[in-house]
Amino acid sequence: MSMMNWKQKSTKEKLHSLLPLAGIFLLAGVFFYCCLTKDMFWVVKDGNVAFYKKRIVLMTVVVLYGVFACLIRLPENHPHARAISRIVFWLTPVVTFLLLEYANPSGPGLIWRSLGYVSVMRSIVTLILLFLVMGTLFALTNSMRFSGCFLCLLAIVFSLANYFTTKFRGIPILASDLTIMGTAMNVISNYEYTLDFNRILMLTGLIGWCVLLFRIPKVRLPKGRKRIKYALGSVAVCFASFWVLLYTPVMRQTMHITINTFRPIKSYGKNGCILTFLRSMQLMIVEKPEGYSVQTADRIAEPYRTEAREAASAGYHTPNVIVVMDEAFADLQAIGDFETSEEVIPYYHSLKENAVKGFVYVSVFGGQTANTEFEFLTGLSKAYIPESSTPYQLYIKSLLPGLTTSLGKQNYQGMLAFHPFHASGYNRNNVYPNLGFSDFISIEDMTYDDSDLMRGFISDEADFQYIFDEYEKAKASSDAPFYLFNVTMQNHSGYDKDFDNLEMPISIESDMDNPEAKRYLNLVHHSDTALKTLIEYFEKVEEPTVVVFFGDHEPGLSDEFYSKLLGKNVADLTDEENMELYKTPFLIWANYDIEEQEDINISINYLSTLMLESAGMKMSPFQYFLSDMKKEVPILTSHGYFGSDGIYYSLTDESSPYYDSLENYHILQYNDLFDKNNRIDQFFD
Repeated sequence: MSMMNWKQKSTKEKLHSLLPLAGIFLLAGVFFYCCLTKDMFWVVKDGNVAFYKKRIVLMTVVVLYGVFACLIRLPENHPHARAISRIVFWLTPVVTFLLLEYANPSGPGLIWRSLGYVSVMRSIVTLILLFLVMGTLFALTNSMRFSGCFLCLLAIVFSLANYFTTKFRGIPILASDLTIMGTAMNVISNYEYTLDFNRILMLTGLIGWCVLLFRIPKVRLPKGRKRIKYALGSVAVCFASFWVLLYTPVMRQTMHITINTFRPIKSYGKNGCILTFLRSMQLMIVEKPEGYSVQTADRIAEPYRTEAREAASAGYHTPNVIVVMDEAFADLQAIGDFETSEEVIPYYHSLKENAVKGFVYVSVFGGQTANTEFEFLTGLSKAYIPESSTPYQLYIKSLLPGLTTSLGKQNYQGMLAFHPFHASGYNRNNVYPNLGFSDFISIEDMTYDDSDLMRGFISDEADFQYIFDEYEKAKASSDAPFYLFNVTMQNHSGYDKDFDNLEMPISIESDMDNPEAKRYLNLVHHSDTALKTLIEYFEKVEEPTVVVFFGDHEPGLSDEFYSKLLGKNVADLTDEENMELYKTPFLIWANYDIEEQEDINISINYLSTLMLESAGMKMSPFQYFLSDMKKEVPILTSHGYFGSDGIYYSLTDESSPYYDSLENYHILQYNDLFDKNNRIDQFFD
């Protein structure tokens, strides 16, 4: 091509000439990047280099079709142009489906494994949904390129979000995660983002297919009334299909699509990405408990009103109350045995006098802190809330009684929530006033410098200093008892980066050695040191004070680490065995005489009641109900429960000796959280 001819070309023509060349260079770069990057095409085992032959073949095929897509330019007057364009266009959902499932967070799923692994019906339904979405967009826009590329790009965004969520939290995306996007954005800069081979192949394949859609002649719908009929018909069919899936039992009963709430990644492998996500949307629909009525709730409540009145007349303590929910504070050595260079949480283990200790079982793993927070503050259980929902985001729109409102009615001062991160996280800035807090201190209200940080978060040491300052300010103005609820940030995931401001005296002295686990253990070690500072400060306070300290969930470390820790592949754990991954240490300590207890195992919804009992504080009728429930069903989570007989039961087991008692709990909880206009009087606070 002569320079003169090039200069005479329009900008659009120049781009059409250069883009294929740029695309080829990009594809070649991707291929060589995979060749040169460790673990993409090759791995060293026992000093020998082993190649992933299937990966090389797959990437070669994808790169070659990408090069073909860049080079081809099918003219409008080609005798088979329309037929070829239609074939390519209607193959788009098939290609999207294959590559989306190849990048499934559970590993290449569906037909990439075998048609027997996921039923043919589920694969066909997934394909039909993709065809419906693309066809509806095509009918509305009359643009083959827009509708086809939109489907590809939607798959890319969903797949990448799923990959990073699974990598950092250990759990793939469920519908409820859409309600916490703002919270996720707050911490997005604290992770390291790298792609593995499956994601690179998916990206290359889908982007290459988008290029191909632009290199073939356009497909158009007829104009006029026919197009209107196509548009209305496709929208109606698409809407009806999704309505049937979401609002009828067809997914649950006909297709037998379930979600393993312990390990949602299993469901992704079994059902595929799209159907699992749709099923999780269905799980967010709140169902009224069987036999529910306001009269039934009131009948269940009445004996506990009487008990609360009689107990209150006997007197009670009003100590200062300091609650610390420590981010990801867990004892991994209580789950599996491994050696470390020194004890990880020695101070916690040393506390005996005036201490109640043990483990709380929670409903979340690796994230979703606000669900643990919700259960502690309200005494309500995630067992009776849609499995993939976050109450802070969805349900708390008006005053919800609980621990905080109860203390407020006893003239506590402070009534302070403190979280050294963004106020908008989990909608806390809107939720806390509805839980009864008068004030909320977030990172936007704090003054701090680099010495207050560990990694990129406020350290527990600096966090606790804020507690001391707030306590002293409050006591300078009033002698009223002080209440503060604190959610820390120091130990928040991810654990995939080294930091200059994280000292690491702890090392793992066994085949359990893992860089992320090592960083995590050292973070928890620093939390233990900070706990010592917290307790020693309130030991010197003359006024009666209770400190409650607990972790919100286990850390989101890799499946490989937890499999080694448990001595069994996490994918093969029974529901009962999985419960071990949902417990964290707790401590109730007082600077006055309380009955010491150790090795207590309860669920988080009972912990605030146990604190009130241990400290001799006033309890609401609902908390007396919880005290009774705690004796019958000491551990209750969204994944099942242990009865006082020590046996594990699923929530749906109607043969359980505790089923009727738990149904009473369900009825009371529904009245409190979902039937606010008819909430029974003088019971929940």
